[in-house]
Amino acid sequence: MTGAVRRRHIGALTALFAVALAVLANDEQQSRILGNWLTEPKDGIIHISIAAGATYEGRIVGGSHPGRVDEKNPDPSLRSMSLRGKVILRDLHYDGDGKWSGGTIYEPDSGRTYKCLVELITPDSLKVRGFIGVSLLGKSQIWTRYMGTSMELPVAH
Repeated sequence: MTGAVRRRHIGALTALFAVALAVLANDEQQSRILGNWLTEPKDGIIHISIAAGATYEGRIVGGSHPGRVDEKNPDPSLRSMSLRGKVILRDLHYDGDGKWSGGTIYEPDSGRTYKCLVELITPDSLKVRGFIGVSLLGKSQIWTRYMGTSMELPVAH
């Protein structure tokens, strides 16, 4: 192998290694959203996981009202269903830099579904924004990572 060929091989291996490191760093950043999150009013625990098609979803796994049903659901046939286990975050895509978009969030208090943006502010806090049309027309909550073991929360006063 000549010196020029060897340098090209080393250059190609270096570039491949850099790409692999970038992919691994990106995967680590994406995975930081996974786990249990306490909603801002501290009355719900949402478990965020990877769904089909490399999207992310969030399911109600706990809270301060364990027997609560989805009484505001726009579909009358679903109003008697328990909220525990319901997917409320759907189709979030990772955009990079600790941000997810393209999904929706269901608000059980109103029965409405909104477009959604999520941003990892710190390793233990998420900014979750639901909106109609453009993100300026919406509201945000800060969710905190839930490290507790009980899925039952005290009723907030």
